Amino acid sequence: MREPLPIHAEGFFVMGIDGTVNQVTIFEYLDEGGYYRRLIKDREALLKELRVVMENMQTFLDEEVIKINGERVGARVLDVTLGFRGSLDRPYLEFYIRFRGTLKPGINNYEDFYEEEVAEYDYEINWIFPSNFKVLDYDFAGEGYVLGSGNILRLIVKKGLKVGNYESITFEVPGEAVRQD
Repeated sequence: MREPLPIHAEGFFVMGIDGTVNQVTIFEYLDEGGYYRRLIKDREALLKELRVVMENMQTFLDEEVIKINGERVGARVLDVTLGFRGSLDRPYLEFYIRFRGTLKPGINNYEDFYEEEVAEYDYEINWIFPSNFKVLDYDFAGEGYVLGSGNILRLIVKKGLKVGNYESITFEVPGEAVRQD
């Protein structure tokens, strides 16, 4: 049986004024062997598979070192769903992840340390900060663009690019915007 082949991914990281980052990451597959098509016919097998992929994603996150302003934060997988794009041979897995750091007025920094690898497929990363935050600098593999009023960062990585080891975003937080609930 042919394994599902990952073909594309996209991640959305939305930061709140309290330092909480809600992340949605979608992995798209080509599944000509029908693995996921068969799973949707067996609810118990599907739920078991979703638990396994959720645990696998949590293991990857636990191996990363994510820091906000030098303080390590723990990312947690909240849930995962399975869907299809147009046909049953184009499944996707959508992960819901959350982490939180402590923000301060002025210059803040997000850092992520993880194992270096070669991108197996194209992907995009989108960071959306509150409208009065400003992206000042970033260090990521691939192409990057600051959009909106300076609060949106879009990163594009092409298949075959060496990625990982270290990523960072430096951003400015106005004093009146910081809220720690």
